[in-house]
Amino acid sequence: MNAYGYTEAAGGKVSNNVASLIIKALNDFGWLIEGCTGKQMFIVMDNCGGQNKNNNVLRLALYLVELKYFEWVEFAFFICGHTKNDCDHLFNQLKLRWHKSNTYTMGQMVECLNRQPNVNFVEVKSDIFMDYGTLLGTYYKQFPPAIFQKNHIFWVESANTTTMYMKRYSEDDDPFSYCFIINNTIHNNRFSSLKDFEHQTLPHPGIKPIKQVELYKKWRPFVHEPFKDEICPRPPDEIL
Repeated sequence: MNAYGYTEAAGGKVSNNVASLIIKALNDFGWLIEGCTGKQMFIVMDNCGGQNKNNNVLRLALYLVELKYFEWVEFAFFICGHTKNDCDHLFNQLKLRWHKSNTYTMGQMVECLNRQPNVNFVEVKSDIFMDYGTLLGTYYKQFPPAIFQKNHIFWVESANTTTMYMKRYSEDDDPFSYCFIINNTIHNNRFSSLKDFEHQTLPHPGIKPIKQVELYKKWRPFVHEPFKDEICPRPPDEIL
């Protein structure tokens, strides 16, 4: 299992964060190689709109195929009421030691989780989170309204890099297609323009002031002395 974790001070839990982690994982696996096009890539995800099933994450399929990283990229989403899957089983394995450990800091958690066999847990920092919404919105249209929930399989092929196909279930013989090309002024130089787009790092969220006060006033007394200042520090006077 390869897992990424971060504190809420480093990043949020929205579509840009998920898109950034997908790209990081593909880079870490060595699958995004300039001048070398992979065959097919399949990603299976839970059917949650806020994190996974949204414009930013789904349009990554167009981005990855148009930049010639893959000939075919497919995203599949579990239907409502699905049973546990391999990823869920691996998460249970990830937490076996953690449930029995007194873990106070992020560093302790990273060390604890990586003691479990067949687990690679990586803490990521805020600088890996990019604004993929702006990038993808520059080159691709938004999804038509009301097509997210009724479809569960979405894919893009190298034969038509700006068109996404989608269907409800694998047995459907009549997929719906939608062309996402948005700006004819960059049509003739899309590859270079898309490849050289300057990514913007997402703002560093930090911990909300109200939570800083709560950590300091409510939780600090229950934390062991060596870790108080690391996880429950005293907020500045203006916040208090």
